Amino acid sequence: MNGNIFTDYYKGKNLTDAKSRYDVTNSTGNYPLFETLLSNKKKFNIGGLSFNYVQRPVGFKGHEKRLAEMIIGKGSSSISSVFVPNLENFYIAYGDVKMTNDALIILFDEAKKTIELFIARGLKHDKQQLYSDVVSGYYDEEMEEIRQKSNIVYKGI
Repeated sequence: MNGNIFTDYYKGKNLTDAKSRYDVTNSTGNYPLFETLLSNKKKFNIGGLSFNYVQRPVGFKGHEKRLAEMIIGKGSSSISSVFVPNLENFYIAYGDVKMTNDALIILFDEAKKTIELFIARGLKHDKQQLYSDVVSGYYDEEMEEIRQKSNIVYKGI
């Protein structure tokens, strides 16, 4: 372990007419759950990775007062709820990877054409503090470092 909080990184871009689909263009490629779950098996970008950013399904389980409006998912699987605590800065959100102890920091560009997923393994229970630290700029250098270490995995159409 290198002492960094963020262990894995996936950058998705909206490259098709499907508004909710994000094809992974850059990643560190070492988060086994995403490498399996996000794999495209049919249609566009077969063998590549993608995820969806969609409204929370109606039958979604969870505490009523803590349900997020949006989720990151793949097919019928939810990967993470997307919590945006500060509506004045809705370009930064947080969540946790379903059925793990891992936290997610989620960054959006202004047009929501790009979504970056920063994974902090084992920090599910610290995700709100992690979010606050990211908003304050505490992890800016580390986040840029993991971006630079990521590999281009898909260039698009």
